[in-house]
Amino acid sequence: MFQLSKDRHQLYVEGQDDKHAIRHLLIRHGFDHQEVQGFVEDEGDKQGVLDAIPIAVSAGTGKSIGFVMDANDSPQDTWRAVTALLREVGVQTPNEIPEGGFAGESKTFRARVGVWLMPDNRKTGALEDFLRDLIDEGDPLLPLAENSARKAKQLGAQYSDGDHRKALLHTWLAWQKEPGLRYGTAIRARYFGVDGAAGRRFINWFQHVFGVRVL
Repeated sequence: MFQLSKDRHQLYVEGQDDKHAIRHLLIRHGFDHQEVQGFVEDEGDKQGVLDAIPIAVSAGTGKSIGFVMDANDSPQDTWRAVTALLREVGVQTPNEIPEGGFAGESKTFRARVGVWLMPDNRKTGALEDFLRDLIDEGDPLLPLAENSARKAKQLGAQYSDGDHRKALLHTWLAWQKEPGLRYGTAIRARYFGVDGAAGRRFINWFQHVFGVRVL
């Protein structure tokens, strides 16, 4: 049986929101709650994930190691930074990240390595954009949340322009049956769908990197 043990495999992410969201996404796809404990490592921010790449790969002989980070304003710039670090530890990478996420091998350290840039390896954005893509198509509250967040900003809401996607998502979450849940808990509560195209693309990448079939 495949085990998501941190002694054998590890997934590095930016922060607590990413950690809990991905853990509950995996649980929704059939992994036991205990299996995912300790498997996803929170590095604090994007730079923390980048800093972890050479250390984790060089210590990863016989393991599968994944890295998930936000593309932010420039997916290509983020990929170039990742590529430079991966090539230092013997991972051959293409000039552009594959649309379905990157999966490869370190010939130097004999480790399996994967990279996913949120939301979809193509668009600018972050975890919140990925989660937005998990909301059922045609959800009537989503455009209302978008308009409400923008109107609040016009009326003096203090969040920065860069945090608009967070304001939008938290506004939408505030209108669910149990308002204000954290991302991971909202996935567990099935406020987000996980079987659509966005969720499946991530799960397919995960399967490829970690060599496991999920339902």
